[in-house]
Amino acid sequence: MNLTKTAVMFKRWTKIAFLVLGLYYGWMFFGGPGVRSLVKLFYVTKEPANPIYGNLDPLEFINKEVTGDQIYKLNTANGRLPGKLPFKMNVYKFKPRTFSYLAGDTAIKDAGTMGYTEEDLITDLKGNVYRWRKADTNSFLEIDINSKHLYADSDMVKNSAKMQKGRINEEYAKGNALVFFTQLERVDALYKEGIQKVTYGYIGGTRLFETTAARDTVFARVDLYRKMDDFIIFGTDPKVGLLNVFVAVAKDDRSFVINYPKANAYYKELEEKTEASYPIIDISTAWDAVKNGKGVITSVTPTGTSIFDKQTVPIVSEILVDNIYLAYYENTKDQTYLQPIYVFEAKYKSLGSQGGEMVIYLPAVSGEFVKPIPAATPAAVQ
Repeated sequence: MNLTKTAVMFKRWTKIAFLVLGLYYGWMFFGGPGVRSLVKLFYVTKEPANPIYGNLDPLEFINKEVTGDQIYKLNTANGRLPGKLPFKMNVYKFKPRTFSYLAGDTAIKDAGTMGYTEEDLITDLKGNVYRWRKADTNSFLEIDINSKHLYADSDMVKNSAKMQKGRINEEYAKGNALVFFTQLERVDALYKEGIQKVTYGYIGGTRLFETTAARDTVFARVDLYRKMDDFIIFGTDPKVGLLNVFVAVAKDDRSFVINYPKANAYYKELEEKTEASYPIIDISTAWDAVKNGKGVITSVTPTGTSIFDKQTVPIVSEILVDNIYLAYYENTKDQTYLQPIYVFEAKYKSLGSQGGEMVIYLPAVSGEFVKPIPAATPAAVQ
C-alpha cells in the first residue's frame, strides 16, 4: 500500500470516528433528554393525570439532624439517574376515622388480649389515652382510643431469663408478627402481602444487640410495610415500620408479654381503589432539588450500629447517593391522602468516623398540584 492510499484510508477512518463520536455525544447531551421529554409529552397527552382531589396538602417529614457542610454526589451503579420511571402515580384516600362509643371497650379488650387486666390499669377511663402497667414484668401498655395508636414496652433485660435462646427463624418471626397484629385488628391485606423485615437480636448486659447467628438469637424485631401498586409505603423513618413488634419464645408459653415484649402500631385504613392520579416531577428535577439541600434526611445509621442503638448526630461531609426510587409516604399523624415520594438511599462520609448509611425523602407530586406551605405566624409583640 503506497502513501497516497494510506492517506486516503486514514482520512476516511478519521471521518467515521468523528461521526460516531458526534452521534454518541449528541445523544448523550441532546438526544437523551430530548427524547425523554418527547416520550413524556406523548404519554402526558395520551394518558393525562387525573388530579380529582385538587391540590394536595404538603407532606410533613421528620428530619434527622446532621451537622457539617454536605456535598451530594451521584454514585449509582452506572453513574446515571434511573430511567423508566412513571410520569404519573395514583393517589389514594385514607378512610376517615369514625367516632365510636365502643372505642374504650375495644381498647380494654385489646389490653386483655395482651395480658393486661383491670388491676393493671393506671389511668381513669375519662380521657382518650388508657395506660396499663404490670409490676412482675415491668411492662407498660398505652392505647389511644381515638387513633388506635398502640405502644407496648417491657424490660427485656430483666425478663431475659424468661426467654428461650436459638428458637426463632424468619418464618416464625414473620408469622407471629402477623398473628399479633391480626389479633389486635391492626393489619390488612396490604400488610399481609407487603414486606416484613426481620432483625435478630440478643441481650447482653444491659443492652440489646443485633446478631446474624441463629444460635445466639433471643428475639426478633419485625417491621411491617404495606405495598400499593408494587410501591412500598414508608413511614417517617424508612428503617421503622409503622407496625413493628418484638417476637420472642417464652419459657412459659402463656406469657403474652414475654412472647411480644415490645410493639408500636400506627394503623390507618386505606381505600384500595382510586381514580386519582397526579403528575410526578422529573427525576433530574428531583435530583437537582436534593443536591441543593431541599430533600429531608429521614434516616441516619452510622457504620457499626443497629436499630437497637441510640443514634448520635454525625458530622457529614459527603453524601454518595447509590439508589433512587419512588415509594408512598404515610405520616404518623392523620393525613387525608397517600402520596408518592422519591427515596434517595446513600452512603455518607463523616469526619472522625467510618461514615454510614442515610435515606432522604423528597415529595414527588408536581408542585402546581400541592398547596403552599402556610407561613409561620409571627410572634406577638409585647
